[in-house]
Amino acid sequence: MLTLNCDTFSNRRVENINRSLLMTNNHFDSRGYDLDYYNLFLRRYLSEHRFPEAEDDLFIATRTEHAYDVFVESRLAGDEWYISNEKAMAALYAGFEMSPYDFISGLLLDEFQDNISLEDESIEFWTFTFIDELKEEFKGITLGEEFFNTTEGEVFRLTVIGRITLFFEEYGL
Repeated sequence: MLTLNCDTFSNRRVENINRSLLMTNNHFDSRGYDLDYYNLFLRRYLSEHRFPEAEDDLFIATRTEHAYDVFVESRLAGDEWYISNEKAMAALYAGFEMSPYDFISGLLLDEFQDNISLEDESIEFWTFTFIDELKEEFKGITLGEEFFNTTEGEVFRLTVIGRITLFFEEYGL
């Protein structure tokens, strides 16, 4: 269970507001705008790529707060706005290179075009079918380029292709 010390939380918020005011030459708190900016980017990205975290408001709020903190620290260190924003975006998207949805739909399009229709509705149906069918295989796996460039990543990819092939053979597709 998460418990917060209100004094610590309030002090942190005041500190962030003060830092935000230092970064700008005007006299308003841009923190709310910046948090909304990062929140919307993350929500859209997670939803578009169908990450399960897309519905987790606490996760999104925590990740958004961290991205904002990275941005503020970078600006205070003297980095230009665009560099600070890139650092914040990297913190925002850390660990979200590829979703199981993107991975499976990519495999279906690349490896199984002879077995299924390539219409969007068909790909979506089969992708969700295999996400459910293969959920145990995805536990503890972070999908991404670094993972797939390893032997373990290639074995994982081939295992998933094999499981999908067996499924299609078993059901006569």
